[in-house]
Amino acid sequence: MSDNVADSEVLDQAAGGVIDWLGGQQAQMQALLQRVVDIDSGSRQEAGVTAVAEVLRARLEAAGIAVTLHAVAGYGVCLDALVPGAGDGAPILLMGHTAARRPFRVEDGLAYGPGVADMKSGLVMNVFVAEALARCGGNALPVRLFFSCDEEIGSGATRERILDVARGARAVFNAEPGRVSGNLVTGRKGSMVVEFEVEGVAAHAGVNHAQGASAIDALARKILALH
Repeated sequence: MSDNVADSEVLDQAAGGVIDWLGGQQAQMQALLQRVVDIDSGSRQEAGVTAVAEVLRARLEAAGIAVTLHAVAGYGVCLDALVPGAGDGAPILLMGHTAARRPFRVEDGLAYGPGVADMKSGLVMNVFVAEALARCGGNALPVRLFFSCDEEIGSGATRERILDVARGARAVFNAEPGRVSGNLVTGRKGSMVVEFEVEGVAAHAGVNHAQGASAIDALARKILALH
């Protein structure tokens, strides 16, 4: 038997172990999802966002996964965790964000609550994937988790940290929800913050209106043109 065939069989066995372990975790996943959805963690709710990260950190650390929390003033913390691989190399990066809002409920087999899809279910999925790999092994490359805290408002405070983490990764998977059809989202437009300063010319509205220039009118036209 060649080394390549032997390695393939080992990987298949490890993958089977990971899938089997995850298959028995549905109740635990739902319990963790409910716990983090029930934490009010909207953008700029520093205490709530941090509380979500603390819950996820506890779960990861219980599985023997090293976790670091990076404080982001005014927003909470970013969670950074690493599952070592069998070998060295750039890690596979699993991304997510912790900002969302409550409450949680389950009806007819479906979970409801702000953040269930976007994206606390994605966080729970990433955490359990990391835990499965930590417990069962089989990942040739390291797997890194990075959860930011201000994505819903444009990632202004964490952009550079996200770029730094992503540049060092072999591949990046962001566990945002896909489409109702089940299709995956492979790309998104970005966002930007633009500041305009518009200066008008004062004039009496009744006597010499034509000599004036409305800054409000000019700004409104620019907004419409950009839109």
